[in-house]
Amino acid sequence: MKRAYTHLVKSAAFLGLLLCTSTNALSQEVGENSAFLERASLRSADDKCKLLSTKERLALEMGYWQARTALLRGGYSLQEVTALNDEATFYANSKECDDERLTKSNDRLKDAFLAFSRTPFYEFRGGLRLWTATRTLTDVWAAYQEDPETSVRFGLAHLKRARDPLAFAEPGEKRAPAQLSALKKLLVDQQPPAMARLIIRDKEKSENAWLGGLFGSGEGLSPPPLSISRKLLASGREIVDAPPYEDGKKTQGALFTFDERAKLALYDLDPREAVILEFIPSDREKNARPVRAIFEVGDFRAASSFSSISRDTEATH
Repeated sequence: MKRAYTHLVKSAAFLGLLLCTSTNALSQEVGENSAFLERASLRSADDKCKLLSTKERLALEMGYWQARTALLRGGYSLQEVTALNDEATFYANSKECDDERLTKSNDRLKDAFLAFSRTPFYEFRGGLRLWTATRTLTDVWAAYQEDPETSVRFGLAHLKRARDPLAFAEPGEKRAPAQLSALKKLLVDQQPPAMARLIIRDKEKSENAWLGGLFGSGEGLSPPPLSISRKLLASGREIVDAPPYEDGKKTQGALFTFDERAKLALYDLDPREAVILEFIPSDREKNARPVRAIFEVGDFRAASSFSSISRDTEATH
């Protein structure tokens, strides 16, 4: 299989993108192998020739990582996907920046982006969970996944909005980047957890992705054993309103934030893997036990790219 597509990527036809006409053009997983090859080619060409604007580049990043995840879920090995990316990079670097096919592909991407840029939210469906990503000025969460067992929400939050979710954003306001966060709802008079930590596979202990039950013999998400995991502690905690935000501040939550190192560690995982969020109870909660929530890595990186495409005013596209 890899040999056949290695031959295909060397043909001129694979520099053109499939991202041409509809609002969802940048996100549809149509022809998974060709979509990945095309996006990888233009990604490499842009790196060489600086063809795209910041917004267009983020849109392409979203499409690239989504197509890569689709290949892995479809049965390609990580080594095969890496080989395809290398071939696409070689092909793009072998062309001049004014190559006719490269120029046409670039023009099609720009046309597609005009429609795509009006999309305010998108759902990235994974093996068992989905990431909901938004680009509106009023949403608290830029990208999130929710654990159905614990109602813990995990993802990228706009901290300013989290502190005041009912306030309206100022038109034209430049938003600070969303920060990796976890929100645990609190019961009435419940003490907030003392600490939260993210438990993920430690690549120094195990280079291979831990697929466990999700793609192995069992069912459901299967985080890695603690013996091959590492723990990343949250860097901050504050009490904020929790969803549903329209209930007049009746629902409170403990919002834990993580530093950039934790977000990059998530980027580096296989999209088929799972991670654990663990909340350590306050010493005041004498009989409380740690709460664990499990999340699928999935299209986190694609959702992050989508939500980062600026929408500085509601009228600006």
